[in-house]
Amino acid sequence: METCLVFLPLIKLRWVTKYIFQSGVGAFSNCGFSHHRSVLPDRNEAPKSAPQHVPTVVQNAKKKVEMTLEIQKFWDRQAKRYDQAEKQFATVYSDIIAKTCKYLNLKDNVLDYGCATGSKTIELAEKVKQIHGLDISSEMISEAIKKKNELKISNISFTQGTIFDSDLEKNSFDTIIAYGIIHLLEDNQKVIQRIHELLKQGGLFISTTACMKDKMAIKTRIKVTLYILMKRLGIFPLHLNMFKSSDIENIIMAQNFKLIESEKIKDEIPAIFIIARK
Repeated sequence: METCLVFLPLIKLRWVTKYIFQSGVGAFSNCGFSHHRSVLPDRNEAPKSAPQHVPTVVQNAKKKVEMTLEIQKFWDRQAKRYDQAEKQFATVYSDIIAKTCKYLNLKDNVLDYGCATGSKTIELAEKVKQIHGLDISSEMISEAIKKKNELKISNISFTQGTIFDSDLEKNSFDTIIAYGIIHLLEDNQKVIQRIHELLKQGGLFISTTACMKDKMAIKTRIKVTLYILMKRLGIFPLHLNMFKSSDIENIIMAQNFKLIESEKIKDEIPAIFIIARK
């Protein structure tokens, strides 16, 4: 998905308070606290049977599937109001799209990974031969397809899925774009490795990534901290990497990319715009 930063300004302390009071002790139990049970076992309590040990690989696979579904549901719920929330970043993304267009040409086959409702995909379409929007949320893709059909644009396709889908062919894209998504990925290194194999030799990886460890205003830092708290309480399913700008550069270069351009974006939440070549 393009960015969780859209929702950071919407986080209110009262959400956390309301969640805790509604959940009662259970909310604190999830954090390792409980009022219900004594630390010492009840002598009258029947002994519990030993837990069945499920292979770690199976457990991890099941957990990953569950997390993916939760993330998909989260973004599905945001689809109708996503464009409105994104307006606060209009100026920043206008600059980013202008910089991106300098590296595109009319022969390019492009993948827009984490395309959301397709607004940026549509803006880039006239600069390339073919552009394919990919997003985990079926509702986001539904919104994107509506826009495409209304505008009658023929060189765009949209699909719900992940970057690891088998129908994405290796060495098939001239450029892969990932605006505001790498900081949301728990398996970011595997994703960048996958992007590398999907690109043609000499192909470009263009990305913007939030840098939560870089210097930011105190008010913004409080919002980020509240988001992390809400994540721990189980309110939001999104993973959030706490990157410095140098971390992003290193992660991308570690997957055999050569940096072409790297520019810090100074906004409410700092980010970095990177163009790298395979």
